[in-house]
Amino acid sequence: MVEKKNLAIFGKILIRYYDKKKESPMESVIKPIAYKYKIAEDPFEEFSDQIIKDIRNSLSNEIVITHFHFQDLYSYFKLLGEQRSGEIMKELKSIIQAHLRPYDKLYVLGPRSILTLSPDCKTEVVEARFDEVVFQVNHLIVDYEIQFMELDSPIDSIEPIWKHLLVSSKST
Repeated sequence: MVEKKNLAIFGKILIRYYDKKKESPMESVIKPIAYKYKIAEDPFEEFSDQIIKDIRNSLSNEIVITHFHFQDLYSYFKLLGEQRSGEIMKELKSIIQAHLRPYDKLYVLGPRSILTLSPDCKTEVVEARFDEVVFQVNHLIVDYEIQFMELDSPIDSIEPIWKHLLVSSKST
């Protein structure tokens, strides 16, 4: 229970870090839904628990976690409206899914972040899958950053993933 509380605190610290950088925080997507539907549990904590569970269930040898961080599309979303914005996000998600295996997992963290889990895989293999991918939706080519993390043993906390993939960044 203490670890879950620490994880929730770390998540809120991470959100504050993103707020200071004027980036779209994951919590901005999750919190309004929790409030609207009167969910008492911390949605960030539940989401983190689900990822840990999926990693444990998938981990036979190694697993590669990939984080896609897209450019800020707020100005396009504002002009195009909610429906068209949803179509852009759906298209970005489908481009990623086209390069995944059927048993890989995909999580939409927010309007700028998508996380994938690729079990029984090496970083080099996943990098090769996305090496030449261009995220183009109609006339718009979306810029992005991609980070990889390879795990070869189970983890008890999502904190190392958040620190490695969401706080540090490498441009492509």
